[in-house]
Amino acid sequence: MSSERNGVVSDFLKTYGRTEQDLLGADRLHAPGLFAGETEFIEFANRDYERDRHWAFEIKPEESALIVVDMQEDFVNPNNPMCVPEAYRQVPRIKTLIEACREIGVPVIYSAHNIAGDCCADFYEYWDLVAAGAIKEGSEGADIYHEIYPKPGERVIRVKHTYDSFAGTDLDYVLRDQDIKTIIICGTLTNFCCESTARTGYFLNYHVVFGSDVNATDNAMAHNATIRTMRRGFARVMDHQTIIDVLRNGDRLYRQAREQRAESHTRSGQRAAR
Repeated sequence: MSSERNGVVSDFLKTYGRTEQDLLGADRLHAPGLFAGETEFIEFANRDYERDRHWAFEIKPEESALIVVDMQEDFVNPNNPMCVPEAYRQVPRIKTLIEACREIGVPVIYSAHNIAGDCCADFYEYWDLVAAGAIKEGSEGADIYHEIYPKPGERVIRVKHTYDSFAGTDLDYVLRDQDIKTIIICGTLTNFCCESTARTGYFLNYHVVFGSDVNATDNAMAHNATIRTMRRGFARVMDHQTIIDVLRNGDRLYRQAREQRAESHTRSGQRAAR
């Protein structure tokens, strides 16, 4: 068994409480010419979560907006009990991305998670610190972190009572009014508010760009799980410097990926014709 199989397949078996004898062989897995049994299928899926889909859509600055998700005092400031340390450390990168977008003319839109007693759903049950007053509606802690505070005229989505920046807010209206087709996601928490916003954006037919080094959470495995899922089926994933380069200089990654994909399809067609 290869080192990849030792890791990937054994992790799969452990997660689902299975043994190698439970896996489907080539005689039962109906994917002729693709996989010689389920072990190859598991290995393929693992690699596919790491494959960028830069060919999916072209990023055009005039059709893009940056959404800064929940970078609030209670989540970012180390003096506050709900601080996410990695979100605090990412502030310089996020600030660089914000300033670049302002310079280029890409709208910067902020969301701010606010909770009150009459719009808390189950948040008080899941989050003790929220029940104790963190991100309380109208509080200083619920405001945007001071180092990346919005400029006058920049939209802040403050009527946000759940993880998703679209749910029950004006965000979709704001984006459509500006003819935005691509949303760039940064903020915290990667696997809660950022992922929820990215998913709904995708469901609403926006192109989604997810920043790999400008989204933060409190668990590395959870962060990586979101990044892998975004990459495979929801978003183009790239670091903040690449996002800035694409916005400033054009989407070379898209053009290169489209060319490579077309060449790959041509070669596949030629092989199939032989």
